[in-house]
Amino acid sequence: MAGSDPRPTNGDTALIDRAKEMMVQCAVFETVEDRSEQQSNRDFSEPAKPESPFTFEYRDNDGVRQLKGVEFPNLEAVHDEALRSAIDLLDDTAAEGGQQGWAVRVRDANGKIVLAIDFDEAKRKKAAAE
Repeated sequence: MAGSDPRPTNGDTALIDRAKEMMVQCAVFETVEDRSEQQSNRDFSEPAKPESPFTFEYRDNDGVRQLKGVEFPNLEAVHDEALRSAIDLLDDTAAEGGQQGWAVRVRDANGKIVLAIDFDEAKRKKAAAE
């Protein structure tokens, strides 16, 4: 947004801190040796999978907040975390009126968007769970 202060406000900082705490709880950590072994045992007949680490982007009224360097074992786990995060954003963005379009996007290590969860999908999933 032109002319807006890019520094997070107290509310933004709390939201980002909460998202980081949740991501750390879900992240899968591996060693360099684990990754080397996985790459050497890869079945090249399978389609290529998005490359880790992932960058999660959280949308708010003032722009986009990023959480970089997040590791997950597969795209299904990435989707589950992105959806859970989008549902959590519903309460935070409701008061601000910013619930249109995408809520959470995920980029692979190359910067390609591999997943996006919009607010409408998050609302449907939240309603189905209640």
